[in-house]
Amino acid sequence: MKISLPYLSMAQCCREANTTIPMIPPSPASTVASTLSASSISSRMRSITIHHSESEAPSSNGSPQQNLNRSRTEVMRHHSRGAGGTPPQLFEPLELNANARPTRTPLSSMDSWDEFGRRSQSSWYNLSRNDDAISVSESATHHPMHESDDDHFSSPFHELENPGADAEMYGRLEEALRETQESKKEVFEESTKRRKAELDLLSALQKAKELEKLYHHEIRQRKTIEETLVRQAQELEATKIQCDTIYDQLHDAEEQKAVLEQRMTEMESALRDGEEKLATSKCLLEALQADKEKLQQERDAAATAAAELRQKSEQRISMATEALNTEFSAVELEQATRSFDEVLKIGEGGFGCVYKGSLRSTTVAIKLLHPKSLQGQSEFNQEVAVLGRVRHPNLVALIGSCREAFGLVYEYLPNGSLEDRLACANDTPPLTWQVRTRIIYEMCSALTFLHSNKPHPVVHGDLKPANILLDANLVSKLGDFGICRLLTQSGTSTAATTLYRTTTPRGTFAYMDPEFLSSGELTPRSDVYSLGIIILQLLTGRRPQKIAEVVEDAVEKGELHTVLDPSAGAWPFVQANQLAHLGLRCAEMSRRRRPDLAREVWTVVEPLMKAASLTARRPTFAASSALPDEASTPSYFVCPIFQEMMNDPHIAADGFTYEAEAIRGWLDSGHDTSPMTNLKLAHRELTPNRGLRSVILEWQQQHRQYHEDWR
Repeated sequence: MKISLPYLSMAQCCREANTTIPMIPPSPASTVASTLSASSISSRMRSITIHHSESEAPSSNGSPQQNLNRSRTEVMRHHSRGAGGTPPQLFEPLELNANARPTRTPLSSMDSWDEFGRRSQSSWYNLSRNDDAISVSESATHHPMHESDDDHFSSPFHELENPGADAEMYGRLEEALRETQESKKEVFEESTKRRKAELDLLSALQKAKELEKLYHHEIRQRKTIEETLVRQAQELEATKIQCDTIYDQLHDAEEQKAVLEQRMTEMESALRDGEEKLATSKCLLEALQADKEKLQQERDAAATAAAELRQKSEQRISMATEALNTEFSAVELEQATRSFDEVLKIGEGGFGCVYKGSLRSTTVAIKLLHPKSLQGQSEFNQEVAVLGRVRHPNLVALIGSCREAFGLVYEYLPNGSLEDRLACANDTPPLTWQVRTRIIYEMCSALTFLHSNKPHPVVHGDLKPANILLDANLVSKLGDFGICRLLTQSGTSTAATTLYRTTTPRGTFAYMDPEFLSSGELTPRSDVYSLGIIILQLLTGRRPQKIAEVVEDAVEKGELHTVLDPSAGAWPFVQANQLAHLGLRCAEMSRRRRPDLAREVWTVVEPLMKAASLTARRPTFAASSALPDEASTPSYFVCPIFQEMMNDPHIAADGFTYEAEAIRGWLDSGHDTSPMTNLKLAHRELTPNRGLRSVILEWQQQHRQYHEDWR
C-alpha cells in the first residue's frame, strides 16, 4: 500500500493522528529572513538526511515501519530547530510503501503555503482513508505519541547560527511550535479516539461476522425446524387419521362386543335348553336302547323264521321245477332227432346246435350244448335255473332237459326267428307294420316281467332279433337265456341300479349297451338299449350298425318316411313317429337318459298296440300243414294264461284281458301280481270286456263261414 506524505512536513510526523497541521504563512516583512532561515533549514535537513542515511545501515535489521517512524522523528527535530527556515511548501512529498524506503519528489519553489496546506490536508485525508487499521495499530504500538518533547525538538537558540537575525521570525516560530504542540496534543487525542474507534469498528466487524454466522446458523436451524415441524405436522395428521380409524374400529368392536354378548346370552340360554333336552334325550336313548335290544331279539327270531321259510320255499320251487321240467335221457334225444340228423338241424352257433325233433308225440326244439365247454355247461345251468322258474306267454317254454347230454328241450316255434323274417329268409313274406308293432309290445311285456321278477330280477343280456322266435300265429317269444343274469338284490329293482358287474362282457356287439362294454356293469337298462335298436330295425328294416344315427338325422330333417321299411306297408305317420322317438330314447348312449320300461316305454307301446290290433287282421304265415282256424286267430283273442281263444274276456287291474276263469283261478291261488308284468295289482276287481267279446263273436262267425267256403 502506498502512502503520499509531504516530505519533512508536520503531517508526516503526525500520520498516526490522521489530522493535518495548518501551515503558518510567512509575513511580507520578513522575506529575506525567511529565505535565509529556509536555507539554513534546508542545509540542516540535508545533514539530517545524510545522517539518517548513515544510520540506516545499523538499523536495517528493524522493520520498515520502525525506519519510517525514525525518519519521521528526525524530520520533526530539524523542523523545530530551524529559525526562519524553509517554508513548508518547499518540502518534497514522500512516497511511502509498506515494504520500501521513502523517496523524495522535488516541488516547485513557486508553491505557496496555502497550496502546501491544501496538499497536506488532501494527502493526510487520503492516508487516513487508505491506510488499514492494522498498520495504524502497529505504528501506534511501536511509536507512542506521548514521548517527551526533548526527544524530538531542541531549543531553537542552540540550532540557529544567527540567533539575533530575526527576532520576529523567532517569535513566530515559537508560536508555531506552541501551536504545533497544541495541535500535536489535539492530534494525539484525535488519534487516540480514532484508534479506539477503529478498535471498536474491528470489534463491531468481528461481532457482525459472528452475528452473521449466527444468523446463517439460525436460518439453517429455522429451516431444519420448519422441515421438522412440517414432518411432525404430517405425522400428526397421519396419527390423527390413524386415531380416527382406531376409534372407528373401536366403535365397531364395541358394537360387535355388544352383539357377541347378546349372542352369548342367547347361547347360554340355548345351552341350558340343550342340557335339559340332552338329559331328556339320554332318558329317551336308554328307553330306545332297551327297545332296540328287544327288536334285535325279535329280528333274530324273524330272520331265523325267514331263513326257514326261504329254505322251504326253495325246496317247493325246486320240486315244482322238477315236476314242471321233465328230465329226458340222452337216448330219447337221439331218437327224437334221428341220431342228430343234419336234415333236422335248424340252427347252429358257438354254444352248440339246435335240432327239430319229435319227443313223446310233441314237436320240439332240442338244443345240444358242447359238453366239454365250460361256457356250454354254464349256459345249460343258467337256462335251466331261469326258464325253470319263470313262465310268460312271450318267453320260450322250457319243456325239459337232459343233463347227460347237456340238452335243452323247448317248444317248437315254426316261423323261426325275427332276424330271418326281417330278412325274408326262404322267401317268406315280410312282416306288416301291425305285426311289428305287436312284436314291440310283446317284447316290452316280456322284459318288464323279467326285470320285476321276485325274488331275483332277471336281465337277459343278449336281446337281439335272432333270439326272438315266432310261433305259428307270429306271436313273438324271447329265448336263449344262456348268458342272462339273476340279480342278487331283493325287492323291487330299479332300472338305474347297477346290480351285476363282470370283467368279460358277452353278447352281440351291435346290440350291447355301450356302458356295459366300458364298465362291465349289467343293469335292466342294458336290455332297454337292445330293445331300442330292435325297434329302429322293425321301423326301417336296416342292419343295426349306426341305425340310430340314420333315424335321428331323418327325424331332425323331417324325412322319417324316407327311412321306413316300405315292405311293412303304409306306416301311419303318428305311430311311426312315436316309435322312432321311443327307439332313439331307448338307444341313448348314456344309461341315465334311457326311459324306464314299466313307467315310460309301456305307456307309449300299449296304445299303439291297441290301435294296430283294431286296424287289421293278422295274416297267416304258418306252415302249409296248419289249419286255417289255427293260423288266422288274432293274438289279442287268445288268453295269456290258457293260450286259448277267450269266450268270456275280462280286464284285470294291470290292463290286460284274460279269460274270466283263468284270471280268477290265478287270483284265488294267492297271487296278487299281474301274470303279464309280475307287478303288484292295484286291486282284485275284474271288468267284463264286452267290446272284445263282440269282436270275438263276429270273428268266429266269419271264420266259420270262411271255413265252410274253404272246405
